[in-house]
Amino acid sequence: MNITVVGAGPAGSWTSILLAQRGHSVTLLDPQAPWEKPCGGGVTTKALAHFPIFESALPRQMIDRIIVYFGDRTAVTISPQQPLAVVSRKDLGKCLLEEALKAGVAFVKSRVSRITPDRQGWLLTTRDGAMHADFLVGADGATSLVRRSVSKGLQPEDLSVTLGYFIPGTTSSQMKIFFVPDFEGYIWSFPRPNHLSYGLITRTVPGWTVRAKMLLSNFIVADLGADVMQQAEFYSAPVPCLGPRSWKSNKIVGERWALIGDAAGFVDPITGEGIHFALKSAELLAENIEKPDQYAQRAWNEIGRELARAAHMYRRFYRGSFLAGDFKKRTIQMSQRSRTVKTILGNLLSGNQSYLSLKKKLLFSVPRISWDFLTGKST
Repeated sequence: MNITVVGAGPAGSWTSILLAQRGHSVTLLDPQAPWEKPCGGGVTTKALAHFPIFESALPRQMIDRIIVYFGDRTAVTISPQQPLAVVSRKDLGKCLLEEALKAGVAFVKSRVSRITPDRQGWLLTTRDGAMHADFLVGADGATSLVRRSVSKGLQPEDLSVTLGYFIPGTTSSQMKIFFVPDFEGYIWSFPRPNHLSYGLITRTVPGWTVRAKMLLSNFIVADLGADVMQQAEFYSAPVPCLGPRSWKSNKIVGERWALIGDAAGFVDPITGEGIHFALKSAELLAENIEKPDQYAQRAWNEIGRELARAAHMYRRFYRGSFLAGDFKKRTIQMSQRSRTVKTILGNLLSGNQSYLSLKKKLLFSVPRISWDFLTGKST
C-alpha cells in the first residue's frame, strides 16, 4: 500500500519505520524535520523500557532525582526506582529520521498546504507539486492539518500551551517541578545533555501568555540568576489537553485515514507527557494498518481509557482541595511524611502508575500510609 505520513515527529517517523518494515511504500512529509520541539523532553521509564529506539546511542540526560515544589516552602525529593531520561526532541527526531531512511522511507522536506480526497485515496498539495496516497496518516501535531482536513480539529478548550526557554550550558541529573498556588499547570526545569529546558504548561486563556512569560522568567532568575536569560532561547507551542467530553467524541480513524500522537490528542492532560503515547499509537497503527477500526479499538483500550481517566482527574488535581487545603500542596506534604505516598507519586511521574488503578492503589495503601504517619517513615 502507498502510505503518506504527514509529520516527522516521534509518532510519524516511528510509524513510517514500522510500516516500511512491513513492506509498505511510505512517504514521510515534514517541512522542518528534524526540529526542536518546545517541550521538556522527558521520557518515562515505561517508554525507555518498551521502545527499541532508546536502546540506541541517542544522547540523553539520565534523571535520578525529581524535586517537586509547591510554592517556595513545600517540597519533596523523589528518587525513582528506575531513572528517567530527558532528550532533545531534535536529537530524537534526527535519530528516528535516520532509521526511517535506512528502512526505505521516502522523506520529502515540504509543507502540505491542501489535502483533498479522490477516488483512489488522497491528493496532497505541497509547494513543490502534488502527490497521491492510498492511505493518509496524520502525525502533524496539535493543530494537525490532516485532522482538520478529514475530520474536526481540536478546539481551543482542548488545548494547553507550553512556553519556555532553552538555556545552553546548564544541566544536572535532577528534574524540578514547581506547582504554584492558583495556577492551573506547572513549571518545569528539565536538564538535557547540553542545555536546560525551563518552561511551563497551562490552559490557553486569553491574555495569559504575557503574565505566564513573566512568571516563568521570575522563576528562572530566582533559580539560576539573571545572567542566564541573556543566552536563553524562547519557545511556545500548543499541546493537546482533551477534556472528558472530548474523549467521547475523539475520532482518530476514517475511510483511508488515521491519526496518531498529538494529532490524535494522545497527551496526558495532567502532565503534558506525550512521547510514550506517540510511539505507542504508532505501533498500534502499524500493526493494524489493514484494519483501521481495530487500531481505533486498541488505541482506546491501551491509550484512550488511561488518558480519559486523567481528564476526569484533571480538575480535581489542579483546582480541588483535600483536608481543607490545595490538593497539590497536600499531596506533597503527605509525600514528605509517608514513603508510601512518595513512592506512588514517583511511580506516577515516571509512568509506572496508571491513573486507572490509582484509586485502588491508594485505598489498598491506606494501612501502610497510616503506619508511615505513626512511625515517621518518610524516606
